[in-house]
Amino acid sequence: MRKNNFFGLLTMVMGFGFLVMVSCSKDDSCENRTCYLDKDLDNFGAGAGTTACKPPSSASGQYVLKNGDANDEDPNVNPGCTLVFYIDDDGDGFPSSEPFYFCENPDPTKYTDEADTFDCNDNDTSLNPDVFITYYPDTDGDGFGDPNGTTMVVQGCKPAPANHVTNSDDCDDTDPNRNPEAAQITYYYDGDKDGYGIEDEFDVRDACDPAPENFTWSLQAGDCNDNDDTIHPGAEEISDFDGIDSNCDGIEEAILWGGEPKLFSKAANADWVGDPQAQDIITENVVFTRSTKGFVTNIAWWQNEIGQTPTEDEDLEWESKGRKFLGDPVANVGEALPSGGPNGVRWAILSDGGDTEAWSNFDMYGTLGDPTNFYSFNNIIAMCSLLNLNEGIDQVTDAFGIIGVAEDYPDYGAGISPESLVEVRLGVWLVEENIYFTLRFTELSDFNSGGVMSYSRSTPDN
Repeated sequence: MRKNNFFGLLTMVMGFGFLVMVSCSKDDSCENRTCYLDKDLDNFGAGAGTTACKPPSSASGQYVLKNGDANDEDPNVNPGCTLVFYIDDDGDGFPSSEPFYFCENPDPTKYTDEADTFDCNDNDTSLNPDVFITYYPDTDGDGFGDPNGTTMVVQGCKPAPANHVTNSDDCDDTDPNRNPEAAQITYYYDGDKDGYGIEDEFDVRDACDPAPENFTWSLQAGDCNDNDDTIHPGAEEISDFDGIDSNCDGIEEAILWGGEPKLFSKAANADWVGDPQAQDIITENVVFTRSTKGFVTNIAWWQNEIGQTPTEDEDLEWESKGRKFLGDPVANVGEALPSGGPNGVRWAILSDGGDTEAWSNFDMYGTLGDPTNFYSFNNIIAMCSLLNLNEGIDQVTDAFGIIGVAEDYPDYGAGISPESLVEVRLGVWLVEENIYFTLRFTELSDFNSGGVMSYSRSTPDN
Protein backbone atom coordinates (compact mmCIF):
# COMPACT_ATOMS: atom_id res chain seq x y z
CA MET A 1 0.00 0.00 0.00
CA ARG A 2 2.78 2.43 0.89
CA LYS A 3 4.54 1.51 -2.23
CA ASN A 4 1.64 2.52 -4.29
CA ASN A 5 1.50 5.86 -2.49
CA PHE A 6 5.19 6.50 -3.11
CA PHE A 7 4.83 6.01 -6.80
CA GLY A 8 1.73 8.17 -6.88
CA LEU A 9 3.57 10.99 -5.15
CA LEU A 10 6.52 10.61 -7.48
CA THR A 11 4.23 10.71 -10.43
CA MET A 12 2.60 13.92 -9.17
CA VAL A 13 5.97 15.65 -8.58
CA MET A 14 7.25 14.79 -12.02
CA GLY A 15 4.09 16.07 -13.65
CA PHE A 16 4.44 19.45 -11.91
CA GLY A 17 8.03 19.73 -13.04
CA PHE A 18 7.00 19.15 -16.65
CA LEU A 19 4.47 21.96 -16.45
CA VAL A 20 7.11 24.33 -15.10
CA MET A 21 9.47 23.44 -17.91
CA VAL A 22 6.82 24.01 -20.55
CA SER A 23 5.99 27.47 -19.12
CA CYS A 24 9.63 28.70 -19.10
CA SER A 25 10.14 27.43 -22.54
CA LYS A 26 7.44 29.82 -23.84
CA ASP A 27 9.06 32.83 -22.12
CA ASP A 28 12.43 31.96 -23.53
CA SER A 29 10.99 31.95 -27.06
CA CYS A 30 9.88 35.71 -26.88
CA GLU A 31 11.54 37.59 -29.80
CA ASN A 32 13.18 40.95 -29.04
CA ARG A 33 12.28 43.63 -31.58
CA THR A 34 13.25 47.27 -32.10
CA CYS A 35 10.34 49.64 -31.99
CA TYR A 36 10.14 53.43 -32.52
CA LEU A 37 8.14 56.20 -30.91
CA ASP A 38 5.34 57.43 -33.22
CA LYS A 39 4.09 60.76 -31.90
CA ASP A 40 1.71 61.66 -34.75
CA LEU A 41 0.17 58.15 -34.75
CA ASP A 42 0.69 57.61 -38.48
CA ASN A 43 2.34 54.21 -37.82
CA PHE A 44 5.81 55.54 -38.66
CA GLY A 45 8.21 56.35 -35.90
CA ALA A 46 11.35 58.44 -35.69
CA GLY A 47 14.48 58.73 -33.62
CA ALA A 48 16.44 56.04 -31.81
CA GLY A 49 14.63 52.72 -31.36
CA THR A 50 13.91 50.70 -28.22
CA THR A 51 14.54 46.89 -28.18
CA ALA A 52 12.09 44.71 -26.20
CA CYS A 53 9.84 41.65 -26.52
CA LYS A 54 6.81 43.83 -26.21
CA PRO A 55 6.48 47.50 -27.31
CA PRO A 56 6.57 49.77 -24.26
CA SER A 57 3.74 52.16 -23.57
CA SER A 58 4.15 55.97 -23.85
CA ALA A 59 1.94 58.91 -22.92
CA SER A 60 3.32 60.95 -25.91
CA GLY A 61 2.44 58.43 -28.60
CA GLN A 62 2.79 54.82 -29.50
CA TYR A 63 5.68 52.50 -30.28
CA VAL A 64 5.67 50.98 -33.75
CA LEU A 65 7.99 48.76 -35.73
CA LYS A 66 8.27 51.09 -38.78
CA ASN A 67 10.80 53.96 -38.79
CA GLY A 68 11.75 56.81 -41.13
CA ASP A 69 9.19 59.52 -40.40
CA ALA A 70 10.69 62.85 -41.59
CA ASN A 71 8.23 64.87 -39.55
CA ASP A 72 6.78 63.01 -36.55
CA GLU A 73 4.63 66.00 -35.67
CA ASP A 74 2.58 65.78 -38.90
CA PRO A 75 0.68 62.58 -39.85
CA ASN A 76 0.69 63.75 -43.48
CA VAL A 77 4.44 63.40 -43.63
CA ASN A 78 5.76 59.88 -43.58
CA PRO A 79 7.37 57.31 -45.90
CA GLY A 80 4.00 55.87 -46.64
CA CYS A 81 2.83 59.08 -48.36
CA THR A 82 3.32 59.15 -52.12
CA LEU A 83 2.20 62.67 -53.16
CA VAL A 84 5.10 64.96 -54.25
CA PHE A 85 5.13 68.66 -53.39
CA TYR A 86 7.62 71.54 -53.82
CA ILE A 87 8.19 74.80 -51.98
CA ASP A 88 6.70 77.89 -53.70
CA ASP A 89 7.49 80.81 -51.38
CA ASP A 90 6.17 83.59 -53.61
CA GLY A 91 3.03 81.69 -54.54
CA ASP A 92 3.39 82.13 -58.29
CA GLY A 93 2.95 78.40 -58.98
CA PHE A 94 6.59 77.70 -59.82
CA PRO A 95 8.58 75.56 -57.35
CA SER A 96 12.14 76.18 -56.24
CA SER A 97 13.17 73.19 -54.09
CA GLU A 98 13.84 69.48 -53.92
CA PRO A 99 10.68 67.33 -53.65
CA PHE A 100 8.77 66.76 -50.39
CA TYR A 101 6.50 63.75 -49.89
CA PHE A 102 3.18 64.31 -48.17
CA CYS A 103 -0.08 62.44 -47.89
CA GLU A 104 -1.78 65.76 -48.74
CA ASN A 105 -0.68 69.37 -49.30
CA PRO A 106 0.00 70.70 -45.79
CA ASP A 107 0.01 74.40 -46.87
CA PRO A 108 -1.20 75.39 -50.37
CA THR A 109 0.30 78.90 -49.95
CA LYS A 110 3.76 77.38 -49.53
CA TYR A 111 3.76 74.11 -51.47
CA THR A 112 2.82 73.23 -55.01
CA ASP A 113 2.64 69.96 -56.89
CA GLU A 114 3.39 71.70 -60.20
CA ALA A 115 6.91 70.81 -61.27
CA ASP A 116 7.05 71.29 -65.03
CA THR A 117 9.27 74.43 -64.75
CA PHE A 118 11.14 75.62 -61.73
CA ASP A 119 11.21 79.22 -60.47
CA CYS A 120 14.36 81.34 -60.91
CA ASN A 121 13.46 83.69 -58.06
CA ASP A 122 11.06 82.31 -55.48
CA ASN A 123 10.90 85.65 -53.67
CA ASP A 124 9.55 87.69 -56.61
CA THR A 125 6.30 86.91 -58.40
CA SER A 126 7.43 89.09 -61.35
CA LEU A 127 10.30 86.70 -62.10
CA ASN A 128 9.27 83.26 -63.28
CA PRO A 129 9.11 81.30 -66.56
CA ASP A 130 5.71 82.77 -67.48
CA VAL A 131 6.87 86.40 -67.22
CA PHE A 132 8.43 88.31 -70.12
CA ILE A 133 10.39 91.52 -69.49
CA THR A 134 10.97 94.42 -71.90
CA TYR A 135 14.49 95.89 -71.80
CA TYR A 136 15.56 99.29 -73.20
CA PRO A 137 19.06 100.13 -74.45
CA ASP A 138 21.28 102.08 -72.06
CA THR A 139 24.07 103.20 -74.36
CA ASP A 140 25.60 105.81 -72.03
CA GLY A 141 25.55 103.50 -69.00
CA ASP A 142 23.75 105.91 -66.67
CA GLY A 143 21.08 103.38 -65.62
CA PHE A 144 18.33 105.00 -67.68
CA GLY A 145 16.97 103.44 -70.89
CA ASP A 146 16.32 105.04 -74.25
CA PRO A 147 12.58 105.18 -74.93
CA ASN A 148 13.27 105.45 -78.66
CA GLY A 149 15.80 102.64 -78.82
CA THR A 150 15.32 99.07 -80.00
CA THR A 151 13.80 97.05 -77.17
CA MET A 152 14.45 93.42 -76.26
CA VAL A 153 11.81 91.11 -74.71
CA VAL A 154 13.37 88.41 -72.54
CA GLN A 155 11.80 85.55 -70.60
CA GLY A 156 11.79 86.42 -66.91
CA CYS A 157 14.14 83.68 -65.76
CA LYS A 158 16.80 84.48 -68.36
CA PRO A 159 19.59 87.01 -67.70
CA ALA A 160 19.13 90.62 -68.77
CA PRO A 161 20.88 91.58 -72.02
CA ALA A 162 24.08 93.63 -71.68
CA ASN A 163 23.74 97.44 -71.71
CA HIS A 164 19.97 97.26 -71.24
CA VAL A 165 17.68 98.31 -68.38
CA THR A 166 14.00 97.87 -67.61
CA ASN A 167 13.12 101.61 -67.57
CA SER A 168 12.75 104.02 -70.48
CA ASP A 169 13.36 107.29 -68.62
CA ASP A 170 16.50 108.65 -70.33
CA CYS A 171 16.25 112.00 -72.10
CA ASP A 172 19.58 111.62 -73.91
CA ASP A 173 21.10 108.14 -74.11
CA THR A 174 24.32 109.50 -75.62
CA ASP A 175 25.24 111.60 -72.58
CA PRO A 176 25.50 110.11 -69.05
CA ASN A 177 25.15 113.63 -67.61
CA ARG A 178 21.65 114.01 -69.02
CA ASN A 179 19.01 111.92 -67.25
CA PRO A 180 16.21 112.59 -64.72
CA GLU A 181 18.53 112.29 -61.72
CA ALA A 182 21.58 114.12 -63.12
CA ALA A 183 22.82 117.47 -61.81
CA GLN A 184 22.01 120.71 -63.57
CA ILE A 185 24.10 121.59 -66.61
CA THR A 186 25.92 124.89 -67.15
CA TYR A 187 26.21 126.04 -70.76
CA TYR A 188 28.96 128.61 -71.48
CA TYR A 189 28.93 131.07 -74.35
CA ASP A 190 31.45 129.91 -76.96
CA GLY A 191 31.76 132.59 -79.63
CA ASP A 192 34.69 131.10 -81.55
CA LYS A 193 33.26 127.55 -81.36
CA ASP A 194 36.50 126.01 -80.11
CA GLY A 195 34.78 123.94 -77.41
CA TYR A 196 35.60 126.32 -74.55
CA GLY A 197 33.30 129.07 -73.35
CA ILE A 198 33.59 132.29 -71.39
CA GLU A 199 33.52 131.92 -67.62
CA ASP A 200 31.08 134.77 -66.89
CA GLU A 201 28.56 134.19 -69.71
CA PHE A 202 26.48 131.07 -69.03
CA ASP A 203 23.02 129.52 -68.80
CA VAL A 204 22.16 126.91 -66.13
CA ARG A 205 19.43 124.35 -66.94
CA ASP A 206 18.02 121.08 -65.63
CA ALA A 207 19.73 118.06 -67.15
CA CYS A 208 16.76 117.03 -69.31
CA ASP A 209 15.88 120.55 -70.44
CA PRO A 210 16.88 121.44 -74.01
CA ALA A 211 20.19 123.22 -74.54
CA PRO A 212 20.06 126.97 -75.21
CA GLU A 213 19.36 128.00 -78.79
CA ASN A 214 20.10 131.69 -78.49
CA PHE A 215 23.90 131.30 -78.54
CA THR A 216 26.68 128.91 -79.44
CA TRP A 217 27.58 127.10 -76.25
CA SER A 218 30.09 124.77 -74.68
CA LEU A 219 30.05 122.68 -71.52
CA GLN A 220 33.59 123.82 -70.64
CA ALA A 221 34.67 127.27 -69.53
CA GLY A 222 38.14 128.78 -69.36
CA ASP A 223 38.62 130.35 -72.80
CA CYS A 224 40.95 133.34 -72.50
CA ASN A 225 40.32 134.55 -76.06
CA ASP A 226 36.86 133.72 -77.41
CA ASN A 227 37.61 135.45 -80.70
CA ASP A 228 40.35 133.00 -81.71
CA ASP A 229 39.61 129.28 -81.98
CA THR A 230 43.33 128.44 -81.79
CA ILE A 231 43.49 129.80 -78.24
CA HIS A 232 41.82 127.76 -75.51
CA PRO A 233 42.78 125.54 -72.53
CA GLY A 234 43.23 122.46 -74.72
CA ALA A 235 45.48 124.14 -77.30
CA GLU A 236 49.13 123.30 -77.80
CA GLU A 237 51.65 126.07 -77.33
CA ILE A 238 53.13 126.83 -80.73
CA SER A 239 56.04 128.64 -79.17
CA ASP A 240 57.09 129.50 -75.66
CA PHE A 241 58.24 132.89 -76.87
CA ASP A 242 55.50 134.15 -79.18
CA GLY A 243 53.86 136.24 -76.48
CA ILE A 244 50.55 134.36 -76.88
CA ASP A 245 49.07 132.34 -74.05
CA SER A 246 47.70 129.72 -76.43
CA ASN A 247 46.63 127.21 -73.76
CA CYS A 248 45.13 129.78 -71.36
CA ASP A 249 47.24 128.57 -68.43
CA GLY A 250 47.73 132.14 -67.24
CA ILE A 251 51.50 132.04 -67.65
CA GLU A 252 52.67 135.18 -69.36
CA GLU A 253 54.84 134.14 -72.26
CA ALA A 254 57.85 136.09 -73.29
CA ILE A 255 58.52 137.33 -76.81
CA LEU A 256 61.99 136.77 -78.20
CA TRP A 257 63.20 138.92 -81.05
CA GLY A 258 65.53 137.11 -83.38
CA GLY A 259 65.11 139.18 -86.52
CA GLU A 260 67.74 140.96 -88.60
CA PRO A 261 69.94 143.27 -86.49
CA LYS A 262 69.34 147.01 -86.49
CA LEU A 263 72.22 149.47 -86.24
CA PHE A 264 71.69 152.63 -84.23
CA SER A 265 74.07 155.52 -83.60
CA LYS A 266 73.80 158.81 -81.70
CA ALA A 267 76.52 161.37 -82.23
CA ALA A 268 78.08 163.45 -79.49
CA ASN A 269 75.95 166.38 -78.36
CA ALA A 270 73.09 165.45 -80.74
CA ASP A 271 69.65 166.79 -79.75
CA TRP A 272 68.52 163.72 -77.81
CA VAL A 273 65.19 165.40 -76.92
CA GLY A 274 64.04 166.86 -80.22
CA ASP A 275 65.91 165.00 -82.96
CA PRO A 276 64.22 161.68 -83.95
CA GLN A 277 67.51 160.60 -85.49
CA ALA A 278 68.99 160.56 -82.01
CA GLN A 279 66.28 158.21 -80.73
CA ASP A 280 65.82 154.46 -81.32
CA ILE A 281 62.08 153.68 -81.26
CA ILE A 282 61.91 150.09 -80.01
CA THR A 283 58.21 150.04 -79.03
CA GLU A 284 55.75 152.82 -78.36
CA ASN A 285 56.63 152.53 -74.66
CA VAL A 286 60.41 152.22 -75.00
CA VAL A 287 62.57 154.69 -76.95
CA PHE A 288 66.33 154.56 -76.30
CA THR A 289 68.53 157.62 -76.40
CA ARG A 290 71.45 159.08 -74.46
CA SER A 291 71.49 162.50 -72.85
CA THR A 292 74.38 164.87 -73.41
CA LYS A 293 75.30 164.25 -69.74
CA GLY A 294 75.85 160.60 -70.57
CA PHE A 295 72.84 158.78 -69.13
CA VAL A 296 71.14 156.13 -71.28
CA THR A 297 67.42 156.70 -70.89
CA ASN A 298 63.97 155.71 -72.09
CA ILE A 299 62.61 159.02 -73.27
CA ALA A 300 59.14 157.55 -73.85
CA TRP A 301 58.91 157.09 -70.10
CA TRP A 302 59.36 160.80 -69.58
CA GLN A 303 56.53 161.52 -71.92
CA ASN A 304 54.18 158.76 -70.72
CA GLU A 305 54.86 158.84 -66.98
CA ILE A 306 56.11 162.33 -66.21
CA GLY A 307 53.78 163.89 -68.75
CA GLN A 308 56.47 166.05 -70.34
CA THR A 309 59.51 165.85 -72.56
CA PRO A 310 62.84 166.57 -70.85
CA THR A 311 64.72 169.63 -72.01
CA GLU A 312 68.41 170.08 -72.62
CA ASP A 313 68.59 171.78 -69.24
CA GLU A 314 66.96 168.93 -67.26
CA ASP A 315 69.12 167.96 -64.34
CA LEU A 316 69.58 164.20 -64.76
CA GLU A 317 72.19 163.73 -62.08
CA TRP A 318 71.63 160.48 -60.17
CA GLU A 319 71.52 162.17 -56.79
CA SER A 320 68.89 164.72 -57.83
CA LYS A 321 65.91 164.63 -60.16
CA GLY A 322 67.13 161.79 -62.32
CA ARG A 323 67.39 159.30 -59.49
CA LYS A 324 64.10 160.49 -58.04
CA PHE A 325 62.33 159.95 -61.34
CA LEU A 326 63.99 156.68 -62.10
CA GLY A 327 63.65 155.31 -58.59
CA ASP A 328 60.01 154.19 -58.88
CA PRO A 329 60.16 150.42 -59.45
CA VAL A 330 58.35 148.79 -62.37
CA ALA A 331 58.92 145.16 -61.35
CA ASN A 332 60.95 143.21 -58.84
CA VAL A 333 63.69 141.01 -60.28
CA GLY A 334 65.42 138.83 -57.75
CA GLU A 335 67.15 141.01 -55.20
CA ALA A 336 67.30 144.02 -57.50
CA LEU A 337 64.69 146.75 -57.93
CA PRO A 338 64.05 147.93 -61.49
CA SER A 339 65.55 151.36 -61.29
CA GLY A 340 68.84 152.95 -62.24
CA GLY A 341 68.79 153.42 -66.00
CA PRO A 342 66.12 153.30 -68.71
CA ASN A 343 62.81 152.84 -66.92
CA GLY A 344 60.83 149.70 -67.69
CA VAL A 345 63.96 147.95 -69.00
CA ARG A 346 66.16 145.27 -67.41
CA TRP A 347 69.56 144.10 -68.66
CA ALA A 348 71.66 140.96 -68.43
CA ILE A 349 75.12 139.79 -69.44
CA LEU A 350 74.65 136.90 -71.86
CA SER A 351 78.24 135.77 -72.46
CA ASP A 352 81.81 136.15 -71.27
CA GLY A 353 82.93 139.72 -71.86
CA GLY A 354 86.52 139.76 -70.65
CA ASP A 355 89.70 137.80 -69.99
CA THR A 356 90.24 138.35 -66.26
CA GLU A 357 90.01 135.61 -63.66
CA ALA A 358 86.92 137.35 -62.25
CA TRP A 359 85.19 136.97 -65.62
CA SER A 360 86.05 133.26 -65.59
CA ASN A 361 84.41 132.84 -62.17
CA PHE A 362 81.35 134.96 -62.98
CA ASP A 363 78.10 132.92 -62.81
CA MET A 364 75.35 135.54 -62.99
CA TYR A 365 74.71 135.33 -66.72
CA GLY A 366 71.19 135.82 -68.01
CA THR A 367 69.07 133.82 -70.48
CA LEU A 368 66.58 135.32 -72.89
CA GLY A 369 63.03 134.51 -71.81
CA ASP A 370 64.03 134.03 -68.16
CA PRO A 371 64.00 137.14 -65.92
CA THR A 372 66.66 135.66 -63.63
CA ASN A 373 69.88 137.72 -63.54
CA PHE A 374 68.37 140.74 -65.32
CA TYR A 375 69.31 143.93 -63.50
CA SER A 376 69.30 147.71 -63.79
CA PHE A 377 71.48 149.31 -66.46
CA ASN A 378 73.45 150.93 -63.66
CA ASN A 379 74.30 147.52 -62.18
CA ILE A 380 75.29 146.03 -65.55
CA ILE A 381 77.80 148.85 -66.03
CA ALA A 382 79.11 148.28 -62.50
CA MET A 383 79.38 144.51 -63.00
CA CYS A 384 81.36 144.72 -66.24
CA SER A 385 83.60 147.45 -64.80
CA LEU A 386 84.38 145.41 -61.68
CA LEU A 387 84.99 142.22 -63.65
CA ASN A 388 87.38 144.09 -65.96
CA LEU A 389 89.19 145.22 -62.79
CA ASN A 390 89.31 141.52 -61.78
CA GLU A 391 86.95 142.12 -58.88
CA GLY A 392 84.48 139.29 -58.34
CA ILE A 393 80.76 139.91 -57.86
CA ASP A 394 79.20 138.37 -54.77
CA GLN A 395 75.72 139.90 -54.59
CA VAL A 396 73.41 142.51 -56.13
CA THR A 397 71.65 144.34 -53.29
CA ASP A 398 69.50 146.81 -55.24
CA ALA A 399 69.54 148.90 -58.41
CA PHE A 400 72.48 150.92 -57.08
CA GLY A 401 74.35 148.40 -54.98
CA ILE A 402 76.71 145.49 -55.64
CA ILE A 403 78.81 143.63 -53.08
CA GLY A 404 82.20 142.52 -54.29
CA VAL A 405 84.01 139.38 -53.24
CA ALA A 406 86.96 141.23 -51.71
CA GLU A 407 86.20 142.41 -48.18
CA ASP A 408 88.28 145.59 -48.58
CA TYR A 409 86.61 146.58 -51.82
CA PRO A 410 85.74 150.30 -51.58
CA ASP A 411 82.74 152.16 -53.01
CA TYR A 412 82.78 151.33 -56.71
CA GLY A 413 82.06 154.91 -57.83
CA ALA A 414 85.64 155.20 -58.97
CA GLY A 415 86.61 153.08 -61.95
CA ILE A 416 83.04 152.52 -63.15
CA SER A 417 82.75 153.32 -66.85
CA PRO A 418 80.07 152.78 -69.54
CA GLU A 419 82.90 151.78 -71.89
CA SER A 420 83.09 148.44 -70.03
CA LEU A 421 79.91 147.37 -71.93
CA VAL A 422 81.43 147.74 -75.39
CA GLU A 423 81.42 144.43 -77.32
CA VAL A 424 79.73 142.57 -74.46
CA ARG A 425 76.70 140.59 -75.65
CA LEU A 426 73.80 141.86 -73.55
CA GLY A 427 70.21 140.80 -73.09
CA VAL A 428 67.47 143.43 -72.90
CA TRP A 429 64.09 142.77 -71.29
CA LEU A 430 61.19 145.18 -71.84
CA VAL A 431 59.38 144.29 -68.62
CA GLU A 432 55.81 145.46 -69.24
CA GLU A 433 55.66 144.04 -72.77
CA ASN A 434 57.68 140.95 -71.80
CA ILE A 435 59.95 141.27 -74.85
CA TYR A 436 63.55 140.04 -74.91
CA PHE A 437 66.22 140.91 -77.47
CA THR A 438 70.01 141.07 -77.75
CA LEU A 439 72.12 144.22 -77.92
CA ARG A 440 75.85 144.80 -78.40
CA PHE A 441 77.37 148.28 -77.90
CA THR A 442 80.01 149.23 -80.42
CA GLU A 443 80.62 152.62 -78.78
CA LEU A 444 79.55 153.92 -75.39
CA SER A 445 82.01 156.59 -74.29
CA ASP A 446 82.37 158.04 -70.80
CA PHE A 447 79.77 160.30 -69.25
CA ASN A 448 81.53 163.53 -70.29
CA SER A 449 81.64 162.66 -74.01
CA GLY A 450 78.41 164.41 -75.01
CA GLY A 451 76.34 161.22 -75.12
CA VAL A 452 78.00 159.18 -77.87
CA MET A 453 76.24 155.80 -78.29
CA SER A 454 76.23 153.14 -81.04
CA TYR A 455 74.93 149.60 -80.94
CA SER A 456 73.46 146.69 -82.89
CA ARG A 457 70.29 145.03 -81.62
CA SER A 458 67.93 142.24 -82.76
CA THR A 459 64.49 143.11 -84.15
CA PRO A 460 61.11 141.33 -84.22
CA ASP A 461 60.92 138.18 -86.33
CA ASN A 462 59.24 138.61 -89.68
